[in-house]
Amino acid sequence: MKRLSALLLCGLMLLAGCSSSPAPTANPETKMTPGTYSSVGTGFKGDIKLDVTVTEDAITEIKVVDHKETKGIGSEAVTILADKMVEYQTTGVDLVAGATVTSAGFRTAVNEALAQAGADMDKFGAAPEKAELKEETLDTDVVVVGGGSSGMMAAQYLAKDGYKVILLEKTPMVGGASAMAGGTLSATNSTWQKEAGYEDSPEALKERLLAIGHNKNHLPTLELFTRIIGPNFDWIVDENGGNMPYKHEGSGASYSFEGSGSGAMLKLKEIMLDAGAELLLNTQATELIVNEGSVVGVKATGEEANYTINAKAVILATGGYGHNQDIVPEEYFAFRYSGHSGHDGDALEMIKAVDGATRNLTWLNKQPNTMILPSGAPQYTNMGVGKAYNMSGILINEKGERFACENGDTWELMLAMEKNERQYLLMDQENYDAFNAAMASIYSAEDAAKWTADDYTGQPFYKGADTLEELAEKLDVPAEALKATVAKYNEAVTAGAEDEFGRQLTTTIAEEGRYYALEMSIRYSTSLGGICINDSMQVLNTSEEAVPGLYAAGEVVGGVQGDLYLPSSTFTWAMTSGVEAGRVVSAALAE
Repeated sequence: MKRLSALLLCGLMLLAGCSSSPAPTANPETKMTPGTYSSVGTGFKGDIKLDVTVTEDAITEIKVVDHKETKGIGSEAVTILADKMVEYQTTGVDLVAGATVTSAGFRTAVNEALAQAGADMDKFGAAPEKAELKEETLDTDVVVVGGGSSGMMAAQYLAKDGYKVILLEKTPMVGGASAMAGGTLSATNSTWQKEAGYEDSPEALKERLLAIGHNKNHLPTLELFTRIIGPNFDWIVDENGGNMPYKHEGSGASYSFEGSGSGAMLKLKEIMLDAGAELLLNTQATELIVNEGSVVGVKATGEEANYTINAKAVILATGGYGHNQDIVPEEYFAFRYSGHSGHDGDALEMIKAVDGATRNLTWLNKQPNTMILPSGAPQYTNMGVGKAYNMSGILINEKGERFACENGDTWELMLAMEKNERQYLLMDQENYDAFNAAMASIYSAEDAAKWTADDYTGQPFYKGADTLEELAEKLDVPAEALKATVAKYNEAVTAGAEDEFGRQLTTTIAEEGRYYALEMSIRYSTSLGGICINDSMQVLNTSEEAVPGLYAAGEVVGGVQGDLYLPSSTFTWAMTSGVEAGRVVSAALAE
């Protein structure tokens, strides 16, 4: 893990919202040379190309010429930043939480364009001056804190039931971690699943979750999840319910959304607003309003006002705590954080006012098969390694040796990786082509060619060579050991022998180059612990009593998972628990 440790500080700085390069030094001449100046910054997925137009005294336009950022996340961030920088006439505006890598690259590019124009960067890079916040009181039926999938789904449900709902989102855009997800929904025990003829049950799902979570799940919360999936999935896709246009592809009980998680979140926002919910962006809830033990609203800070929001019920849907190093156990600091940069555990602090209980805060989801993008951000490669491992791609460590079953148990692979100083995905040309094709939504073939060129020195650490000996030298691994590892693997494939690590072998590694190696890391993201709730989604205090008026849904809730999550289950929990929170609050208000 030595190379990873050396890069950790830079990665954490990016996630904290720091620019990847300092602002250009101030020009003693305060007047700029009018014109349009082009520049390039490094975004999450690649270059962000800009044209910045200025007069002698002002920034008049920031035009994004080209970018590869994720729709609904990075694409939203660059638009938000461009507008803010022109409005406030400075690049010192706040970066967009949830897209801080994109934001940092965007800011760097604008700074460089302004430097070309001769701008005084003490002026055009300063924090903007903002008016003093006014005090404002709002009254509503329900306030939902957090604009991810669980919060928006709860707000939509309640608005459709005729209640006045205010949703608070502390960042400039909705979606949260769900916008970063694949967007796949499980449909266990739903009408769609049954009509598809796929056999599954809440009990079978429970056993799968317990198995992957090593029986560390909180059983009552897990059983709540398995019970609500079916009926709440039915509501999500029903045209008279959530009206989310999911579709079934392939076998099984999983359903996908065009545009993945980010597309689903944009659609959910549209439906929620059409239902009548009010959305306050850039507005952070700071504390609960408590009256004689009952929660009766929240206080919040927005761009223009400090709000006192009186409500009959409060739903906490603020996501996890992976970005807060005061909560994350130190053992995770050896790895890259790939979660949402707004996940600071806000609700965990807020519930202290009611002696709220939490569980399992020592666990966050770790995953192997991670590459590092040029921005320094970690990127999952599941789609790529899935192709390579079904062919002849293998993992080797710093000794040039295989160390695990590459496509076997994720947990076991991760534990094996933790014992290494470093590891690489070794591929021949056929594997390399298949891997990169599967990663096409993240980067292009041209990017891969640039990264594997001899003169490339940045991230990812991705090397190509004509021979195994040459590749070994570039990786700083023993050449003879590497050649022996490849020979042993090929011999097992040819002989039809059982693999020493239990992998089902298919094809041999080519005897002649070109060969490639991509450094692979471990990342962590989703919080697996969180707030304790009962079957009615009510927050519990440390005496295991329900706090009147206070509910929670989504990742902020602890106990559904153990120490590792089941793929798609966290997104499914977020969506279906949001529906459930809306349903139980609606029923409670109707009484």
